[in-house]
Amino acid sequence: MGTLSVSIRIRSAYIERNRRSVWVVILSVDMYGGFDYAKLEQKLSTLLSQLQSLNSKISKTLLQFVDGTLITNPRLFKKIYEGYAFSVSHRFESVDNDESVYLYFENPSDSGREIFLVIAEVISFGQLHVDVYRNNTVTSSGSSIEPVNLNFESTNQSIANVEYGGTYTLGNLVNNTVCPGGYRVRAIGGATEIGESVVMPEDFNLTVKATNKSGADTDLSIRLIWFEEPI
Repeated sequence: MGTLSVSIRIRSAYIERNRRSVWVVILSVDMYGGFDYAKLEQKLSTLLSQLQSLNSKISKTLLQFVDGTLITNPRLFKKIYEGYAFSVSHRFESVDNDESVYLYFENPSDSGREIFLVIAEVISFGQLHVDVYRNNTVTSSGSSIEPVNLNFESTNQSIANVEYGGTYTLGNLVNNTVCPGGYRVRAIGGATEIGESVVMPEDFNLTVKATNKSGADTDLSIRLIWFEEPI
């Protein structure tokens, strides 16, 4: 029998598939010498094992536009581009001193998606106490807020339920902080970002509670930004 010599060359490239650019590994195999089926089978079996190991290491696609351009912005921008990033906001006007306002945010059961909350922001003219609760119960529903898709062209709808002005039985306190007030010419209040990014599976919720501690009535707003991924 003759001998078999196999030479393998590897290079990378990307291809466009289903409007996504995917990095692939291209192998070039050159064979020289006599033909030996047993050795060929052995070499190909070894090569297949190597490819499977390599594929497991590069199974995740890079954040790219369809033309292959890499995205260096955070993951949120990628989801905006895909049409699965949303926001809501509401302004509460003339909130009395020591009065509390609430914004309820829920990923309903059987939604088919996970919510990745990126920003929860409270802005006020005056001082506030800001608390966040998980696993709350809606006693009586308030006014719904329709989420806004951050991609103007996308027709995708958010699965989140958002409302304010209802009555809620509060669950577990997970964050409590303050929003600073101002004084005289600097009486413009401040902004408070609540905690860090949060992953919210199906059938979970949170409530943002803002209590006016300025000593007078004040205006405040609450804003949420998030993206959604299919489960």
